[in-house]
Amino acid sequence: MRGGFQAAVSGALTRIDFEIPFNTPVTYWAEMFDVAGLSLGMTDRTTTTLYSTLTWMHNPLDPRGAVQVEMADTAARSFSRPSGGEIVHPLGRSFGVVISSGRSGLRDLVMDCYTATLEDADKVQAMFGTYSRGFVPVACIRVGSTMRVPKPLFLGVLDAVEEDVDIRYGGTFTAHRLTGDEVSPPTPALVVPLLTRADLNSYYPTRAALNADHVSRLEVNRHYSLAGTADQ
Repeated sequence: MRGGFQAAVSGALTRIDFEIPFNTPVTYWAEMFDVAGLSLGMTDRTTTTLYSTLTWMHNPLDPRGAVQVEMADTAARSFSRPSGGEIVHPLGRSFGVVISSGRSGLRDLVMDCYTATLEDADKVQAMFGTYSRGFVPVACIRVGSTMRVPKPLFLGVLDAVEEDVDIRYGGTFTAHRLTGDEVSPPTPALVVPLLTRADLNSYYPTRAALNADHVSRLEVNRHYSLAGTADQ
């Protein structure tokens, strides 16, 4: 799980799995190490399922930019996983010989989607980078339907085409023509924190008020409803 790699722990550790697939059982466990790096064994396993009919997208390195989208009818209609290599025909042999590097992930996968507001349209485009902020152009797509795509799907999109639906007529709907290849997610240890110390300081006037509202440090770390308070 992103952000759970080589995490220092004293007492309890809390992390949000921003990439948990919808409608699919997921099992969590962790391997623990002492200060010398020696394994202390595995924790107990816990299985959970997050049910949803919605589809969400975000850049794996910035979960704060997550946005809900509606998949288009053109999305995930065909799947190509080509094998790299060639077929050669040696002299004296009737049949060709395959020289291959193995089958690849999905190629040129169409994942067209719609957003209902201009704010959401900006979020979709921003997750692939802006003029002032560079991002690895990878989207983590968690579909809430029965599409036969990996769950979650990491899609590298080098050209996120935005298409007007009804904005020129006073509407707010935008189509996003996303075509890309299935890729590996970015480094597992890098993640932007959702809840920060600045958020807590912005909401609570004093440390006493913060302590009075929580019974433990773990409860403070899980007060995710305050995420983004410092930016308001």
